[in-house]
Amino acid sequence: QKERKDNEEYLYGEIDCDVTDVSFSNDIMPILNASCATVGCHIAGGSGNGEFMNYTQVFTKVENGSLMNRVVVLGDMPPSGALTDCQISHFEQWINDGAPNN
Repeated sequence: QKERKDNEEYLYGEIDCDVTDVSFSNDIMPILNASCATVGCHIAGGSGNGEFMNYTQVFTKVENGSLMNRVVVLGDMPPSGALTDCQISHFEQWINDGAPNN
């Protein structure tokens, strides 16, 4: 059966999840902006442990292992709803690549 290109999995990258050359600015930051740096969470005055407004703030959570642990290993962030498998793969690959500021 041929995949429909208007189905949710196709549109959100679950079928062809390419994690080569993961970029902080093009791949990671958009996920953070949509799912983590939201009202009440990882922003100034939010309840999240730390702010996710720029690379330096996010990298702090990479260095201490909490980003990998909460997003990839435990999968309990964000609490508002799980990231897709493809989004999680992007975080995992980016962190395994040394979390470059690219």
